Amino acid sequence: MTPPMQGVRILEMSQAIAGPMAARTLGDLGAEIIKIEQPGVGDMSRRIGPHFLGGESAYYLNFNRNKKSVTIDLRTPEGREVCRRLVAVSDVVLEAFRPSVLERLGLGYESLQAINPSIIACSLSAFGQEGPYRERPGFDGIVQAMGGGMSVTGNPGQPPVFMGFPVGDMVGGYVAAIGIASALYGRRVTGEGRRLDISLLDVQIALQAHLGQFYLVSGEVPQPIGSSHPSNLPVGAYQCSDGRYLQVHCASQEFAMKTLRMMAGEIEALRGMDEDLRFTTAPSRIENRDALEAALTAGFMTKPRSEWEQLLLKYDVPGGPVNNIGEALADPQVQLRDMVVEIDHPVAGAYRTAGNPIKTGSPDNFAPPPTLGQDTEAVLTGLLGYSGAEVAALREAGAV
Repeated sequence: MTPPMQGVRILEMSQAIAGPMAARTLGDLGAEIIKIEQPGVGDMSRRIGPHFLGGESAYYLNFNRNKKSVTIDLRTPEGREVCRRLVAVSDVVLEAFRPSVLERLGLGYESLQAINPSIIACSLSAFGQEGPYRERPGFDGIVQAMGGGMSVTGNPGQPPVFMGFPVGDMVGGYVAAIGIASALYGRRVTGEGRRLDISLLDVQIALQAHLGQFYLVSGEVPQPIGSSHPSNLPVGAYQCSDGRYLQVHCASQEFAMKTLRMMAGEIEALRGMDEDLRFTTAPSRIENRDALEAALTAGFMTKPRSEWEQLLLKYDVPGGPVNNIGEALADPQVQLRDMVVEIDHPVAGAYRTAGNPIKTGSPDNFAPPPTLGQDTEAVLTGLLGYSGAEVAALREAGAV
């Protein structure tokens, strides 16, 4: 089966996580990604430690498979001309500069549209293309903070913390990829290109989900609640007798009662818990949250986690182990789903990395992340028709 994005050519002008993640997602789905990097410098993540394989940063290796690297100095007139010629033969320009950068270089949306009227230009930034914050620098932790996520993460009474995964950047990248895919579909219908404006802060506001809606309805500001939930109970990370943790998440009355029956059936001290009127309805569980948590905490401490995992299956209770990163990557379900794959890199050698979570029916194809500028010559001569002498002149001028 043909990959769904095959035949789409995307110019990526971004670095670090959000933009590269967006481009990687589309590259995994079959798009041709031409990554424009600064000659001799490249994506900043090429230099981020602490781990390197053969001199290649593990950080860079994670976000840049299925791409070509072309080095162009956009500060030079010659470099900008090369970029314009690439725009003319591309479907999408994905950039993650501060909003004024491409305008200053003469590569703003209007200029791109004049070169290629059907171009889709996606701008991915911390705060969007308009408003008082547009030129402010912004990174994952900042948008998590400003978007409210840090205020509801962690335990009550403790300092705010941000999510251990870079959700600001990662989800922002996925949203940009969705926007690009939707714009490409729209162009098939209308023949028209468009500009997409993706703000990482906007994405964080959308990620507030029910918590933001709770506030808009009630005026009550949500607070951190650890591993639990304001209304769905039982929900929480419970320590077992071996010191390991198990997360239980009962999002319905049915599953709550199954949990109570499990505890009543397996723990002598909790016999009749499933008939205790303090716990048998959602309102009563909320009202008696402390008593419920005390009973569950004591109950889970009576057996090791592996035994509780089997009992979850027996009683059909939704839950799972609180895995560390290594345990998560080694999980047989994760392995079965090809979510850990091996890539052979010409410099870094063979290494394992996360797979593609979007299963399309096409075989996965993971080309190794490019070394800096490895595709410059091939793209300029093969795609754009530059002669060898012209490429040499561009190199002499420092444009590529």
